[in-house]
Amino acid sequence: MSLGNPYETGFDEETGKTIATEACPECTGCLETDGGEVSCLDCGFIVTEYWIDHAADGRLFDDEEQQTKRTGAPLTATRHDRGLSTEIGYKRDGYGNTLSGETRAKFRRLRYHQTQARWSTKAKKNLSFACGEIARLTSALDLGWDVREQASALYREAMAADLIVGRSIEAMAAACVYAVCRCAGSGRTLDEVVRVAHVDESSVNNAYRAINSELGLETALIRPRTLLPRLISELECSLSPMTRRRAEELVAYAESSGIANGRSPSGVAAACLYLALNESNQWVRQTDLAEIAGTTPTTIRARRDELRAHLD
Repeated sequence: MSLGNPYETGFDEETGKTIATEACPECTGCLETDGGEVSCLDCGFIVTEYWIDHAADGRLFDDEEQQTKRTGAPLTATRHDRGLSTEIGYKRDGYGNTLSGETRAKFRRLRYHQTQARWSTKAKKNLSFACGEIARLTSALDLGWDVREQASALYREAMAADLIVGRSIEAMAAACVYAVCRCAGSGRTLDEVVRVAHVDESSVNNAYRAINSELGLETALIRPRTLLPRLISELECSLSPMTRRRAEELVAYAESSGIANGRSPSGVAAACLYLALNESNQWVRQTDLAEIAGTTPTTIRARRDELRAHLD
């Protein structure tokens, strides 16, 4: 076995890829660089890996009238400048070397002016704050990147339609997140959004009504089947697979038979779960289940009696 260092590599700034040693350290065979990975052509030994490609790999779009090249990260609506801003570092340069005191002072002044020039208007500064608030809400609600991007794009549409005037940024940001959840059918209720927001329910509700009426959102109906997994996960007692399957069957029956029509989805889902627990000899207080579902014990009893009447 060779005692040499198999990771003696350099870097080619023209191609942006790793240059390995001249021969394989295992069998002295020829080396080949492919996709940032250097391997031996004879024995297949991987000498080193370098997954960062510093070269600018442009893309050509032949179907357009003028061919354009695109490099760098794609544009995103989650940032106020769509991801085109410049970030100035603090103590080290791009190669990892420590900056001198004079250079740090120079870049400190440049960073100050760059921060002041980042927001040319008050509207852009408010948009930056709104994008940060949407990022916080989606993270607290455990929502995906697509919801965050759609909510940021919806906030831009509301700002272009002058719907932000007279309303708080926190309320509009929470309303945009709730609107995207309604359109995507993710099953997030208004109470869940208000619980992590910095405003009250009436402010979020009024902002959502303005967005829905002015922008004409295609909101999907909230069905009990989308709320059932959240109720099961927040319930303290553990459910058996048979009880979970029975609750899903009752929810599907309530939707297909028309029992859920005109009823609160949370009340129907809670009643189906409560009835499934009773059938499996598991008892849960109606007040506890109603608090989790955001409804009342009276609603749960009424929906349970309707289910029993149709099943009998």
